[in-house]
Amino acid sequence: MNFEVIYTPWAQLEAAEAYAWYAQGHIRMGDAFVDELERTSGFLARNPFLYPCVEQEIRRANLDRFPYSLFFVFDDATVSVLSCFHQHRDPRTMSELLDL
Repeated sequence: MNFEVIYTPWAQLEAAEAYAWYAQGHIRMGDAFVDELERTSGFLARNPFLYPCVEQEIRRANLDRFPYSLFFVFDDATVSVLSCFHQHRDPRTMSELLDL
């Protein structure tokens, strides 16, 4: 069974901002970022249990080629991505965003 992966509005905004940064003319990695995001989302859809819990029920999946992590929760049918978080940001901001 595959889970449906949905991104919260906040996670969509973070991913869009990351894409915009990587798509800049001097970087030209926007498409590669989207490909990596889709690849990781595919793993989440197939088996979200593979990823460790980092706080209560929240799990983290690190992207391979980019310094981002997807923080997510899931139920019987849906994986909800809460944040597409840059790994060099202050982790306290993650706690504030997720009200931990």
